[in-house]
Amino acid sequence: MMKVLVFFLLIISASVAANTVSTQPSLELNVNSGLERVCFYANQRYSKGAVIEVGTQLFVCEREKSYEQNGRLGWLPFPAASADSTKRN
Repeated sequence: MMKVLVFFLLIISASVAANTVSTQPSLELNVNSGLERVCFYANQRYSKGAVIEVGTQLFVCEREKSYEQNGRLGWLPFPAASADSTKRN
């Protein structure tokens, strides 16, 4: 019985004395990122008015909501491309 008690005490003391190492993924918080008015595509930043082509469709970086003067930007279908497609149909 004494051997069992000593064994458990050794196990418990070893687990208490062990250094616990925990790592957490690094997190970069860019305070300005919420204030910047940019569109992102393929890990690149684009300013308001930038035009990109995805497949055969053109997109422009514009305000997400037309009634907001200083709101978030988002990719919207390029007006000239949509106007051309409606004229063709």
